[in-house]
Amino acid sequence: MNIEKMFTTIDTHVAGEAFRIVIHSPIDLKESDIKLNDAILHDHFQRERDFLLNEPRGHRGMNGCIILPSKVADYGLLFFNHTSSGTFNYGALVASVTALLETGNIAKKENEAYTIETVHGIYRVKVKQENQEVTSVSFEAEACQVIEKTPEFTLMQVDASRNYAIFSLPEIVEKISLDYLSDIQKWGKEVSEKLKGEAIPFEGIVMVDASGLSANTVRSVTFEKDGTILRSPGADSTLAIFGAFLSIDHVLEQLTNYSIFDSELTAQFVPRSKHLMSMETEGFVTGMHQFIYDHTDPLQEGFLLK
Repeated sequence: MNIEKMFTTIDTHVAGEAFRIVIHSPIDLKESDIKLNDAILHDHFQRERDFLLNEPRGHRGMNGCIILPSKVADYGLLFFNHTSSGTFNYGALVASVTALLETGNIAKKENEAYTIETVHGIYRVKVKQENQEVTSVSFEAEACQVIEKTPEFTLMQVDASRNYAIFSLPEIVEKISLDYLSDIQKWGKEVSEKLKGEAIPFEGIVMVDASGLSANTVRSVTFEKDGTILRSPGADSTLAIFGAFLSIDHVLEQLTNYSIFDSELTAQFVPRSKHLMSMETEGFVTGMHQFIYDHTDPLQEGFLLK
């Protein structure tokens, strides 16, 4: 066999969302500036990114991350996704530090605090470990801002860069449950096309069900730009819902968000702060893989199941 390229990855998931952490590959990123490396990754390595994300090696819900050395943090992290998905993902911070620690690719620190350099800045995560296993990772984020309010939805902005349209449960959906998945999917596709037609910039659409649950608890479904359902409550979505509720109830201190698949994330205010929110969750390593790129493969970029 003529092995043209080989990739080594650590696969993880965080609250149901999958991440492929690339620790060795022929993707050559040697610039000292992380933004330059990000530009090179997205301008010159489309085939390699597709190879890692698409079937048969990946799937529609796979998120890609590349680990880089950093002069200003414990490591650098670049993101790559399917074209309809966003780039930055808080879950990737959790996934990457978990994968690196549990496989010995980064040294354990006594204070259990790690810094991660991204094109959006440097993020600090706090890790808890037991018997060399990462049991939780926490991080902080700025409180979200209300961009627009309409009779139908509230448009929230996360990190001053990513917009999420927050909708209450529509009449055609009795509740957020797998029993109503067909109606939920249909609604998501229709609303996605509607917002695109109205030229409303959004990273995601979030359907929220606050009925029948305990106080400060919701269930939600997040739709990506193409109407695909995110298999997670979503850190961004949880922060956006929290922000939307805060615009109505100013004394709300925390919010737990459940997905349609029952995974959960909780956001809360950092003590003595009214502009920082914190979130704590756990990542799980699901496997380590070596992928071989064969130039004779008739489907060199892979494919996506529709």
